[in-house]
Amino acid sequence: MDADEADVSQPTISAETVVIRLGHQDQCNPHHRLVELHCVFLLEGMHMKRLLLSIAALLGMSGALFGQTSLVSEIAPGGKLRVGMIAITVLGGVAEPVAGFVGQRLGAAVEPVMYPSPEAYLQSFGKAEWDIAIGPRVLAPADKADSTANLWAISLIYVAAPGTEFPDIASVDKTGVRIGTIRGAPSDRVLTREIKAAEIVRIPLSPTIAADAADLLRSGKADVFGADSGVGYPAAEALTGAKIVPGAFGTVLVAAALPKGRSPAAQALLATLVEEARQSGVVQKAIDAKGLKGVNVVSK
Repeated sequence: MDADEADVSQPTISAETVVIRLGHQDQCNPHHRLVELHCVFLLEGMHMKRLLLSIAALLGMSGALFGQTSLVSEIAPGGKLRVGMIAITVLGGVAEPVAGFVGQRLGAAVEPVMYPSPEAYLQSFGKAEWDIAIGPRVLAPADKADSTANLWAISLIYVAAPGTEFPDIASVDKTGVRIGTIRGAPSDRVLTREIKAAEIVRIPLSPTIAADAADLLRSGKADVFGADSGVGYPAAEALTGAKIVPGAFGTVLVAAALPKGRSPAAQALLATLVEEARQSGVVQKAIDAKGLKGVNVVSK
């Protein structure tokens, strides 16, 4: 058979070398390492193209999964999520279920890091004591943390001692009036900034803070007690004759935060997760479970 008469119906088989480069982040080395796989295929031309497309798709999927894993590790190193919170019902009591939701979505075990006072919480920033924090936005220094959108809002209210009369918020700031509050709390910050004539009497945060506030009013050492509604309403209920002064003298906004220096992608992931917690009702359920008054989920 002449060469011109060769059977051309048979597919042409060719050998091709495919070089696959896999870029990945070595967790022990900040520099990218490049792995090359040299594969020799004996395939038809069209089949080769399909194979290459399949390989590209698989590599894209593996890259996305690796990126997600890297973000999780950035937020919760070692599969553990340490969450800084303040040990008070209106803050830590609501934050714990939110932390649990975030940990579950990340596949990480949650380890609460409870601080006994607002001052201790504030001082924890920059000390690597937690992986995320959930607390008052005003206590998260912008130079040490990146905060998410607000999750819930807490009204700051006055509780008037029995026998005293304060028709509104403005009537409290008068010479001779003594205002009790929690040392270092957002309420203390607002009062320190706004009060001009009245005297501020500060007491430390404790597990029995509502009872402590009631005792302060009962003893006559304060005429009103200014605090978040999670303390104010229970204090009023604990003291016969005590009244809530109409209105609020401020609002505390609560958000989650990452330590400064985390990647924009990690910040975005945390923001997405806490937004899911807000939208799915996790925050509202936590507020309802604690029976909190004057506390509301922040609406977008």
